Amino acid sequence: MAEISKEQFIRDYSKEIEIGSAALFVGAGMSVRSGMVDWRGLLREIAQDLDLDVDEETDLIALAQYEYNSRKSRNRLNTAIIEEFTKRAELSEAHKKLAHLPLELVWTTNYDKLIEKSFEAVEKRVDVKYDIDQLPLRPRYVDVTIYKMHGDVDHPDRAILTKDDYERYDVEKHAFTELLRTDLIRQSFLFVGFSFTDPNIEYILSRLRIILEKKNRDHYCIMRRPEAPGSKATDLQEKYKRDLARFRHRIDDLQRFGIQTVAVGQHSELDPILQELVNRSIVKNVFVSGSAYDYNPMGKDKLESLARTLGKELILRGYRLVTGYGLGIGGACILGAYEAANTKGTKVPGKALLLRVFPQDIKVPHERVETYKKIRNEIMEQSGAVVFLSGNKVDSASGSTVLADGMMEEFDMAKQHQRVLIPVAVTGHVANKIWDEIEPKLDVLFPPGVKTHFATLRDPKATEREIIEAIFGVLEKTESQRKGP
Repeated sequence: MAEISKEQFIRDYSKEIEIGSAALFVGAGMSVRSGMVDWRGLLREIAQDLDLDVDEETDLIALAQYEYNSRKSRNRLNTAIIEEFTKRAELSEAHKKLAHLPLELVWTTNYDKLIEKSFEAVEKRVDVKYDIDQLPLRPRYVDVTIYKMHGDVDHPDRAILTKDDYERYDVEKHAFTELLRTDLIRQSFLFVGFSFTDPNIEYILSRLRIILEKKNRDHYCIMRRPEAPGSKATDLQEKYKRDLARFRHRIDDLQRFGIQTVAVGQHSELDPILQELVNRSIVKNVFVSGSAYDYNPMGKDKLESLARTLGKELILRGYRLVTGYGLGIGGACILGAYEAANTKGTKVPGKALLLRVFPQDIKVPHERVETYKKIRNEIMEQSGAVVFLSGNKVDSASGSTVLADGMMEEFDMAKQHQRVLIPVAVTGHVANKIWDEIEPKLDVLFPPGVKTHFATLRDPKATEREIIEAIFGVLEKTESQRKGP
């Protein structure tokens, strides 16, 4: 059995993510973790009415066909899809983590809407395609395209479900097959939620057998090993041995298609694997947290110039800028990012700039607090490092300048998420307060070699260029550590 280690998979797939060549293929197992049924659950009552035991059937697509043959109608199949896949279900942790990966391409055989909801929940613009007529259409500023190759719960009559549907697929849905062929050549796929005894994947692999045998690139799947029985009964132990042998042969067989398998003991092992992928994918996402009503001690021109230069240098050095458009800071950073994009001849929106605007028209105080907290949490989940600039605001009651409590909340969240913390103390206010808290803990929080950079961030005589180089000095030292070997 030639499975690969979790560490090798994380290292190799992270590289594909970094260069923009990673894609995702989601199977029914992901939805089952959110409380939805699998194929056997969907067809259980139908099998009973056909005098069959669904647990004894190995070809579930044929079972769906028997139902159609018996009634000359797919009404019950359609009803089963609607009833099961419109149930209210919570997104699993795996869904949430996958949505935070910078993936632009997702394929799925699922009918439900969980995968698109997971991306929408983190403010990503989703283009869902489940019908041939939708394929030529391309909305603007899309973050991720999701191909639901077997249909959508809103149109159960067109779902790919019976043997007839699968046999006609290459004729009636040929465009989907050709797109998938192309994507499998261009992208490195991660298959999740498949047991690879799933009838869907068998049909997919049979369609793509020739193209995958050419092994144009490696693909990966995370698959659960058979679970050892809790009983020592001979029949159960023998069954476990057969299941384990079948599993080993399956892994070897998948390698014919360039699919490398990561074997896990429990479904819960998927979550930390995905979290590590997220951690590595956000290493170059830098959130600039800051606000300034009072521009002292640097002065307005120097502080805005620093923010603008920081935004520009982030893009030029291959980072992504995350900003919440803070007063006096966010706008300057964004302007610098656009200047860098013009220099490099690239487009910033959706690629190198993650902009989260805090709505100003929320009148109810507690609603405003909760909304801002949610936005800040989403920002932290997508950021690998946080640069703190200034941090003050005007108190509406007294008219005096006070520390920005929102920026302190961002600092607390960044600590909880274990993000890289870079306070530019020379900008004063909250940034200076954070520097005072972090500086005694440098040996614990950072790899060796950052003390000189932190000293520069506190030095009032430091030039703008020296401050910028100090910021990137910290980023570069922590980046190599966090990305691993």
